[in-house]
Amino acid sequence: MHAAAIAQTYLDEVAAIVMADDWDSYTNTICRPFLLITHTDTMTFATPDDIRGIYQNFVLLLHTQRVTDFIRLVETVELIDQNLISARYVTHLMSGSHRIMDPVVSSISLRLEGNRWRAASITNAVINSRWPLLMPKMGTNPL
Repeated sequence: MHAAAIAQTYLDEVAAIVMADDWDSYTNTICRPFLLITHTDTMTFATPDDIRGIYQNFVLLLHTQRVTDFIRLVETVELIDQNLISARYVTHLMSGSHRIMDPVVSSISLRLEGNRWRAASITNAVINSRWPLLMPKMGTNPL
């Protein structure tokens, strides 16, 4: 499978898992440790329990904002080696036909562990270190 297809399949799968609030499946999609980087903070999660609060708050945000579509689209991808992929993607959160926030640019590092691709890190272009507890403040688009 091509690296772009791997990254897009991964993002689609995780979006569906989060929308279904399937915590057990979600924990199988991330490496340990896992890094979440924003403009204002770098968070390291050594265990699934470490990230559970942020996961639950993000699911709550999706429900309270009545998100119907959690769409993440790969823009660029690089196969670093056979076990590591880096991809840039854009997230769109929709409630029906209405966008609930501006698109968020992110990058993800995926690592192949055994026969499963997992996120090793995600960098989000948000300047709110309390994301996803609060709606994100968008950083300046570097492009």
